[in-house]
Amino acid sequence: TEGLLTAQSQAPVATDNCGGTITYTKTSGSFAAGSCANAGTYTNTWIATDVCGNISEIFTQIITIEDTQVPVWSTESVALNVTLECSDTEGLTNAQAQAPVATDNCGGVITYTKTSGEFTRGDCDNSGTYTNTWTATDVCGNVSEVFTQIITIED
Repeated sequence: TEGLLTAQSQAPVATDNCGGTITYTKTSGSFAAGSCANAGTYTNTWIATDVCGNISEIFTQIITIEDTQVPVWSTESVALNVTLECSDTEGLTNAQAQAPVATDNCGGVITYTKTSGEFTRGDCDNSGTYTNTWTATDVCGNVSEVFTQIITIED
């Protein structure tokens, strides 16, 4: 936002062969979305007018906004890991229902994709793990690192 404010506050400078005061007229362009809602351009234009009413050619400024940063997980990496007794079906249901949260530098909607892992048997039939993973994708298609949850079942 600070960079955008700085870019929007810039202005060109014109000179006139006869000197005198030059007035500037800026036409601020509104945001035009590009390939996604958080990326696009602002196109601003200026004309300069000298004291005799002579008007310059149009000066054009294009401010390009990009969104190239991936969402970042705000849930701590091990926060969803849990160890349960094999008879704790309610605990397993609750653990499977948990989900991490991510944030995006440009805001907007984040889409989560969960891949549920199958039970992987441990030392005995009643022990093992479920490994679930998620990715977070922002509105511009930037995909986060994989978030992993390990649910350990003991007997």
